[in-house]
Amino acid sequence: MPPIHSSLLKRTPYTGILMFASLYACVVIHLSLFPYSDWRHIGIGPFEFLFGPWIPVHQKVLWADVFINIGGYIPLGFLMLLGLNRQPRTFDKILVVLVCAFISLALESMQTFLPSRVPSKMDLVTNTIGGALGVLLGIYVTAHHRIAPLLNRRIEHWLIQRAWIGMGLLSLWFLSILPPQNPTFSTGLWLGNLLEIPGPLQHSTPFGIPLEVLLKIETIAPTFINYCFLMCAWMIGLAQTQAGSPRTRLLIVLIALTLLIRLLDYLVLAPVSAWTYLGQRWFEANSLGLLIAFVVALTISMMQVLPHHMARIGLLHLLGGWLITLLLPGVYDPDLGNPGSGILAIFRSLQEAGRWVSELWPILALTVLTFLSLPERRFRR
Repeated sequence: MPPIHSSLLKRTPYTGILMFASLYACVVIHLSLFPYSDWRHIGIGPFEFLFGPWIPVHQKVLWADVFINIGGYIPLGFLMLLGLNRQPRTFDKILVVLVCAFISLALESMQTFLPSRVPSKMDLVTNTIGGALGVLLGIYVTAHHRIAPLLNRRIEHWLIQRAWIGMGLLSLWFLSILPPQNPTFSTGLWLGNLLEIPGPLQHSTPFGIPLEVLLKIETIAPTFINYCFLMCAWMIGLAQTQAGSPRTRLLIVLIALTLLIRLLDYLVLAPVSAWTYLGQRWFEANSLGLLIAFVVALTISMMQVLPHHMARIGLLHLLGGWLITLLLPGVYDPDLGNPGSGILAIFRSLQEAGRWVSELWPILALTVLTFLSLPERRFRR
């Protein structure tokens, strides 16, 4: 099989990057249309905003919104260009900019029917500028041949062939832990609590389980759930790497991202004066599960474990954590509260998207980890 970095010489789409671009496009669509409620028709066409003022009468230009509109489309243009063709032609560059503009136009036109949204030509222009800047960034990366071959040689030595599948699953997990949950890292709450389903009660407890045992389970279970889901996610990341890759450094990056994303709720919503207090309380409640998961994952990362064995370890932790999640009465999704406006509204929209992903993530993870648990067979070209 030819090395991965030799694929740079071919004019063929890169499926993995295109899938990441598709996932990112879904996030953009969600942020542009949330909260999807109270759709109405006010007697004007969806493209009427194109013939109106640049700035709606009841609005004013906010530089934060301008930068958000531009920055939100830069990754989309960048990923689409890299995924569309490994040696992008002029046609590819123009096509990506047009696709970004079309996505923005379609979303702005749909906002006409949402009372909480206001379509604007300024948003359309800034989104298109962001897509064009992403294309320029992609041109820079592909034009500097020192960057791309070096990156792909490392990818060849470090990552398995099907790593994009696990990386996509891991990205969804990071999105799923953005909203607050109890326990902190639990997912898959849509089935509810199985012990609350009407069933045989003996001595006023489900299936005659002693009350002391139930109370002990409820005390230990949150730590066990956090440990299992953390191990599952980190093993998914490590399972995409070859045995000789710097897994310990990757694990440190995964841990840092996990803590940053989970604490982002406090950083965005809480006042600065409360950060220390809230951080201490959070670590007191979750430190044991984090510590155990860190020690176990660090030990495994230092061992020469095959990728599919890593996936099997993650699969076992997924099954254990999900089972206890379904049995624990105290598992729930806290209310996200008022969506607010500006950056806060965007953050709340991401949290709502994360909540949707969280409900179904264990099922997707079960499917992907079962596939990754099989020994990798490289395809011969």
